[in-house]
Amino acid sequence: MSRRHLIIIAAVGLVAILAAACASAPTEQQAPNTPRPTRAPTDTPEPLLDEPVDFAGMLEEIDYSNFDDPTKIDNPWLPVIPGMQYIYEGVTEEAGIVTEHQVIITVTDLVKEIDGVMTVVTWDEDYSGGELVETELAFYAQDNDGNVWRMGEYPEVYEREKLIEAPAWISGLKGAQAGIMMAADPGARDGSYSQGWGPAVGFTDRWQVDMVEQETCVPADCYTGVLITAEYSEEEPDAIQLKYYAEGIGNVQVGWRGLDATREVLELVEVVEMDADEMAAAREAALALEARAYEQSKEVYDQTSPSYIDEDVEASSGMEDEAEADEDAMAEMEEPVKVWENFDPDAFDDPTTVDNEWLPLAPGTQLIFEGVTVEEGEEIPHRIEFTVTELTKEIDGTETVVIYVIDISDDELIEAEIAFYGQDNDGNVWYFGEYPEEYEDGEIVENPAWLHGQEGAMAGIKMWADPQLGTPPYFQGWGPEVEWTDYGQVDAVDEETCVEYDCFEGVLVIAESSLEEEDAYQLKYYAAAIGNIQVGFRGADATQEELELIEIVELDAEALAEIHELALALEESAYENAASVFGGTSPLQGP
Repeated sequence: MSRRHLIIIAAVGLVAILAAACASAPTEQQAPNTPRPTRAPTDTPEPLLDEPVDFAGMLEEIDYSNFDDPTKIDNPWLPVIPGMQYIYEGVTEEAGIVTEHQVIITVTDLVKEIDGVMTVVTWDEDYSGGELVETELAFYAQDNDGNVWRMGEYPEVYEREKLIEAPAWISGLKGAQAGIMMAADPGARDGSYSQGWGPAVGFTDRWQVDMVEQETCVPADCYTGVLITAEYSEEEPDAIQLKYYAEGIGNVQVGWRGLDATREVLELVEVVEMDADEMAAAREAALALEARAYEQSKEVYDQTSPSYIDEDVEASSGMEDEAEADEDAMAEMEEPVKVWENFDPDAFDDPTTVDNEWLPLAPGTQLIFEGVTVEEGEEIPHRIEFTVTELTKEIDGTETVVIYVIDISDDELIEAEIAFYGQDNDGNVWYFGEYPEEYEDGEIVENPAWLHGQEGAMAGIKMWADPQLGTPPYFQGWGPEVEWTDYGQVDAVDEETCVEYDCFEGVLVIAESSLEEEDAYQLKYYAAAIGNIQVGFRGADATQEELELIEIVELDAEALAEIHELALALEESAYENAASVFGGTSPLQGP
């Protein structure tokens, strides 16, 4: 049978609702641990489907413009409230063998963009006989009409603690399409609803209203006015899973009818409102599962942006205190889902001492990377030399460290750049701007310069002092005149990787993208006390750049002086070719 998804989410006022439900509960009840299905299970399938269903032709038509506040899910039959955890217990029966079964569903404080819609991330654990048999991330959004949509899922299925499959489907990828998990008015439609469509993995589940105004008792409590839905799939239309929904609570019970091979029976036994530590642990587990998803489901999950903590409300209130330039820049953004760290010029007492663990910038150090890019299907040798100079430059009142970078493709210099970094008192490394010159056949073809404080540009975080999984995407700078809109996000932690230079443990991975190419990600791998050691890609990155650290050079005085001459010459060019940006700044200063 196609997998059935048990969803139970709490609402505010849970205690009051339970009390009301229990007060009007039937006097004759079964034992608390015995489910009370409205209709007795039977091996003889009842004619749920009056006529054949065109599963592929009866999908839900989603209106992407109808999701103004998609992560606020307050549907009375399926409210999705972050921080709530639901524990179910029961049994399955296969081939006459009854096995204890437990399902734990956690609503995280993570959100994830899927097919252009922000979704709430839930994390499920499924135990059979005390052994984890499945864990899953699922993604939900509510439209303006109150319908709750299932936008996709990433499940991992285990057998004897070994991963045997990960049948992910994500709306908009490989023919998958979102479906309605719960309608705003479930009884309004005379027929069934698609819960989603994942043809590549055989996800074809549908549901329809089976009964209304029912009563049931489970260990959590007794309920009246219960809605019962019947779920089935294209593969097994006669195997029915019954789900019982209490208004204001969500799913409180699961039963079966017909030819359901597992005969799964579950009841809600406990609702937990998690504290901060429990929430953090759940978030960490969900993000760890997502990290595996990027490895196990490259054709599907690899095309999505990472999940992150939902801090939209806090970020919006923080925006009110920002400078007018910040507000103008944010107004130009398509979606307020990436965040700015407020820039405080008074927080840079010693900005040119950059000793951040993940991005140390020690003057005289040169990192050399080699690898390939892909152009028209052909791999091109690629080399980058990243040199920390002893030069500094004052940008909008803050002294910055000057980095000199050259980019060589197939033995030809295609770009030279001076870039500017500073570290604040908290240890965060900021990116203050850059002057790049791009070359073709030895001639300058473009020089898209931007500097903090010039032409609406703003500095952004290049590396946090303490980068954490789940941090929202953060802008690394903002250069509106040259469309520089790069942002980053922690993608993974505690990774292992080997490059030509050495092997590393505890590696941090940052996924970088931009507003212009949100489906293209550059993955940067950082080793503590060294910095960037490897570069990869994900998604629609046209260059498919892959680089690895091959050498770290501590330049002697003569070699460093040569680099200084090159950087100073490049700045002279900047004053000539980017006068509107560099004209209002003071020149580079020597050691």
